[in-house]
Amino acid sequence: MTQKDSVLGSVERSTAHRDQLLHRSGMIFLARSDCRILLQHRSPNKTIFPDCWDSSSSFHVTFGETYEQAARRELKEETGISAPLTYLGRFSYHIPPENEIVAVFSCKSDDPIKIDPTESSGASFHTRDEVGAIASSEKSAAWLTRGWKTLTDGRI
Repeated sequence: MTQKDSVLGSVERSTAHRDQLLHRSGMIFLARSDCRILLQHRSPNKTIFPDCWDSSSSFHVTFGETYEQAARRELKEETGISAPLTYLGRFSYHIPPENEIVAVFSCKSDDPIKIDPTESSGASFHTRDEVGAIASSEKSAAWLTRGWKTLTDGRI
């Protein structure tokens, strides 16, 4: 992966993290019709940012996938939701062991949520102000703050 987001080849996620190689990832913010936004609380068993708040769904892009394909796949796996996605933008960040280009998506759905317990210890809906406070706290995954800024700059 290059800073211009050109794919150079395939690498295992564990290798990308161990060697801090630049790789593709993404996040999705799911909003209800009442404008409340789903946040997941990462499992305490996660190796990266355990027990921290995260977006509605976060993902790594597998080799051969587009950001949108990976987003649709992970949204369904992590929440049980299939909904049209809106691409909001990308940002890069490097906070060891992560070195990622992160695509940010939003979607709207009032369908029932089914959280994957291997990914998350829980999930809940929050107002925009609550999400802003959570995203700027020390109990959020590092990428949540940047993703939230991308979303609020685009205003879903």
